[in-house]
Amino acid sequence: MFTTNAMQTDFHAHYAATLAVSLDKKICIETEKGKEEYRAALVGPNTFHRTVSPGVEMIALLIDPETYEYGSIAGVVGAEEVKKLDFTAFEPLVERLWNLYSGNVSDQEAWDLHLDLLRCVYPFRKLEKNVDERIKKIAHKIRTELPDSIRMKEIGQGFSISEDRLIRLFKENLGIPLRRYLLWVRLLTAVKVLKEGKNLTEVAHLAGFSDSAHFTRTFKENFGFVPSLFFGHLKSAEVRFCESDDRVF
Repeated sequence: MFTTNAMQTDFHAHYAATLAVSLDKKICIETEKGKEEYRAALVGPNTFHRTVSPGVEMIALLIDPETYEYGSIAGVVGAEEVKKLDFTAFEPLVERLWNLYSGNVSDQEAWDLHLDLLRCVYPFRKLEKNVDERIKKIAHKIRTELPDSIRMKEIGQGFSISEDRLIRLFKENLGIPLRRYLLWVRLLTAVKVLKEGKNLTEVAHLAGFSDSAHFTRTFKENFGFVPSLFFGHLKSAEVRFCESDDRVF
């Protein structure tokens, strides 16, 4: 989730869906079908588009299409589609969104706000699960031992669980496929190290990518931006990680 008043991209498509909400003026999003203006829009996964809205204060929330949360709102928009949303649903959040824009929110407030934004699209319920203790431990193992010491066939070893059953249970318990979780942890590992000041080559190897080009390509495929926008001497944004030791994600 990020805020900006300088959104001006080239035509592109990326794996994540995007929820875009303007705090004041309208956002201009262009697809192959033409331009349209929005106060709130949901851009479906892999939509070829560009956003040309310099000077427009806005919030953008990138959503992995394979998560439980996106599955709960997926009926609102199709792949390769931009859906105009009723802005009145978001009006109760405007003050909190301005606080986010100004950087005046805690990590917990940012986490709660992103869920409330998604529920303005469709009021889904929280994923209610008593998470299998083996899955909790495996998720912790992935987060703490990546990248080189973990392979798909090895993850379930020591937990009395086969690879096929692990894949099924992981999605059922955590709402995201195991392979996607592995990728997100690798990306998170990489950006944390980037924020510490290491270069792209070091970062790529530490996070299990073959080289810096592989990491940059994967980052852009998932987020629509190259890492230098957020990290390094070319960065134009500040980054915060909202995490908790008692949260699996």
